[in-house]
Amino acid sequence: MQLPEPTPSGPARADGRSQISDAELLRRIREGHTEAWDVLVDRHQQLVYSVALRSGLEPQDAVDVAQSSFLALLESQDSLQDGERLVGWLVTVTRRQAWKVRERRHRERPAAEPQDLATDEQVDSGGLLDWEQLSVLHAAVDQLGSPCRELIRALYLDARQPTYTQVARELGRAVGGIGPLRGRCLERLRRMLEETS
Repeated sequence: MQLPEPTPSGPARADGRSQISDAELLRRIREGHTEAWDVLVDRHQQLVYSVALRSGLEPQDAVDVAQSSFLALLESQDSLQDGERLVGWLVTVTRRQAWKVRERRHRERPAAEPQDLATDEQVDSGGLLDWEQLSVLHAAVDQLGSPCRELIRALYLDARQPTYTQVARELGRAVGGIGPLRGRCLERLRRMLEETS
């Protein structure tokens, strides 16, 4: 089974394949359906790449970590009993892989500048979203359903940071409708998060 290279600039899927649950995709992957693997990687590669980037990695290291994370998923697919928790699993694995790369890079530096140390301390001291919160957030986004799920992913989780025009084109919507839809989707997401807290 081939492991596609995660691409931070890949287009969002707008076809019916996005309706298949992660649990069902994992089941199909175990049965040897290679297209299910492509759909799963396509669905989560932007999340994995953005988690790696937000862990303080350079873009090339983030791509490497994303590939390692999907390779870990491929190797661990039989032990993942609950496919609905896949997002949290991927976030955790990606965070650990990124931490290892950061530690290795830190050891390779001959002498860290005080500026570099401050940056590392900011990342480690909670300058970013807590990973547990991030996992809960991504799980809630997954439960939003279309079109909110795709819109939130495109606006906030896509490492390309596309414009409203690009998002509208990819989702097949009018540019003027993106803002109001975003407001409604964020309100739904806020209510869902309040219910889980």
